[in-house]
Amino acid sequence: MAGYVQASIPAFPGAEGDGATSLGGRAGKVLIVDRLDDPCPTQACTTEDLADPHKLIPGTLRWALMQPYPRTVVFRVSGIIELLADQTQWNEKTKQVDIQRLANIRIKSSYLTVAGQTAPAGGVTIKNNGITILTHDVVMRYLRFRTGRQLPVFAGQQTPETFMIANHASAVIIDHCSFSWTPAEGLSIYTGELWDGSKGTATDISISWNLLGEGLVRHADGRGHPSSAFMAGYDGDPSYAADRVSLHHNLFVHTQKRNGDFLTQRGQFINNLIYNWQWLPTVLAGAVQADVIGNTWKAGPITQADYDQRRGGLHLVPAARLQKQPDPEGWWDGVPGEPSVYLKDNRYLPMGAGSKEPINLLCSYASRTAACSKQIPMHWWRLKALNPNAIPITTQTAVEAERLVLEQAGANQRINSLGHWVNNRDSVDQRYVDDYRSGTYLNKAFPFAEAEVGGFPTQIEGEPYPDADRDGISDRWEQLQGLNPADAGDASKQAPNKGGYTWLELFINGSQPL
Repeated sequence: MAGYVQASIPAFPGAEGDGATSLGGRAGKVLIVDRLDDPCPTQACTTEDLADPHKLIPGTLRWALMQPYPRTVVFRVSGIIELLADQTQWNEKTKQVDIQRLANIRIKSSYLTVAGQTAPAGGVTIKNNGITILTHDVVMRYLRFRTGRQLPVFAGQQTPETFMIANHASAVIIDHCSFSWTPAEGLSIYTGELWDGSKGTATDISISWNLLGEGLVRHADGRGHPSSAFMAGYDGDPSYAADRVSLHHNLFVHTQKRNGDFLTQRGQFINNLIYNWQWLPTVLAGAVQADVIGNTWKAGPITQADYDQRRGGLHLVPAARLQKQPDPEGWWDGVPGEPSVYLKDNRYLPMGAGSKEPINLLCSYASRTAACSKQIPMHWWRLKALNPNAIPITTQTAVEAERLVLEQAGANQRINSLGHWVNNRDSVDQRYVDDYRSGTYLNKAFPFAEAEVGGFPTQIEGEPYPDADRDGISDRWEQLQGLNPADAGDASKQAPNKGGYTWLELFINGSQPL
């Protein structure tokens, strides 16, 4: 794969940041998802069965994601894919929940592109469980992840991860996806010494143009694990902390906390919007080297009700404690040391027009119990941004980025039969955008279940574009380019004078070569 084209070209036109040169499934097989179910492949339906690519049912999402070769996944269906749930059992002896069956889709085979934009009108929503990436060169675009309040997934203390980038992941880009009604983080990078015995790290990740919002609280009264949007953390040795992570042009709405937390080596937090958090919206912990440019923190109704009064936008925390110390402050531990931050053109918008509430954009803590201090040590600041690792992020002012992100974030588009981008934003995502613009929220507290905020919208069952040879490309578009709609082999061929992209890539990414 690496020798097929120059690895330095963007994963798709417009890809930027540390993961932007991911190869994805370029020139690999085309796999078609034409089923919305997630059936057990065997009667036993064990964890091992669900991870065996040779046993899985063709046409399902699980089958396509788990195949052991380079692949691009396209969709001939729209609607809700309800993944199998984990099976859990309470262990009275240990007072913990034991996992009897793990149904989370754990992707271990590299070179994968998932083109959610190829689904018919309405798009694809993934419900009930999640996905974990444990490999390199993965591109995932235009999908909706809405876990929802499902049992037994939420039994006892068991909390499913909606989307996790974990050990051994590199060259990964998650772009224009929507995450909501998630039980923990909607999207996370978590590495190190994990529960399954694995050890490792993750590098070169781009999280771009996504919409992350409205997590579900653990208990009906709001107690327990907070609803969160994004955190990059690790367990164990600090050398396992992720490195080179870019978060840019994302919209974070309606979560309690963790809207871009970095416990990493290096990271970029650029042109993001954060709205209506409850407390500690964004944390940089430990010796992270971070560029924080052109972001907006906008307080909302829940922010005003913040019970611990920690309302600043960006919170800086030095990591001075040993890892795995039995200390309630342990989650603050990043790479040992102090932050190194480049700060430019960020803003904090208080609640209400003309508000004069004296809130600082940023503050620092000596410990979790210490008061938020507006006095930031001078040696924590850098005067120069980090050198870009891959394709530099096109940066706008905070004001201009606000307009662009509200227009474009999330799974807002799809590709039609002519290869044109058309609107595909659904009512849930539109509500989040409207809430940001108006400074409102329909609830007095974050929901315990999605039904409290309207539940899943009515699904549109769109018609797939004609594709006689099942190569992922519309017949009409192939004819316009002088290709043969009956020859599936042309999809993986490199288009002439198009920078190294295949014909399939040009189509699914809305390029118009002629």
